[in-house]
Amino acid sequence: MLVLGASIILCLSTPSRAEERPLSEGSRTQGLVGGWGHSWRPIFGQTRSEVTFVAFHPRMGWFVTDRLELYGEGTLFVYDRPQAAVAAGLGGLAGRYYLKTNGGWIPYVHAGAGLLWTSLEVPEIDRIFNFQLFVGVGWRQTRASGPCLVFEFRNHHISNAGTAGKNLGVNAATVLTGVEWVLRPSR
Repeated sequence: MLVLGASIILCLSTPSRAEERPLSEGSRTQGLVGGWGHSWRPIFGQTRSEVTFVAFHPRMGWFVTDRLELYGEGTLFVYDRPQAAVAAGLGGLAGRYYLKTNGGWIPYVHAGAGLLWTSLEVPEIDRIFNFQLFVGVGWRQTRASGPCLVFEFRNHHISNAGTAGKNLGVNAATVLTGVEWVLRPSR
């Protein structure tokens, strides 16, 4: 809620121009998103433990085309169920594909992978060092300058990738919101 409140205040404090500049090749992004996650069992999942957490993801990205952004993000989870625990890592290889290139809100799909250290003790995770995979959808606000709101829904999967034990993994439905700045190249 704190991230959402700060996002709204920042976005309202910066005036926007009537003409919105679309996202473009060569632009850079930086920002912070946060939210809440809860374990769930999608069609392909084996998660049985009830796991809840708050999530924080600082991130930086680079547009390689007008529709494709490659980015990396840090991961910090603070668990409150089934016990107090933390997880930290890096989603170092991620990308967003924008479904359109202009407008007030631009939808996208995204996916990424990385490494994660966790102190969470559940039957689905039998190692301290794990891998993380995430895939989802999102919406980015576009503005001529200043911070842009970002909303995302993702499935966040944590497992050992078959390196030890049964490799059941934890799937979490995660809702994120935050702000990002688009740093456009000078022309």
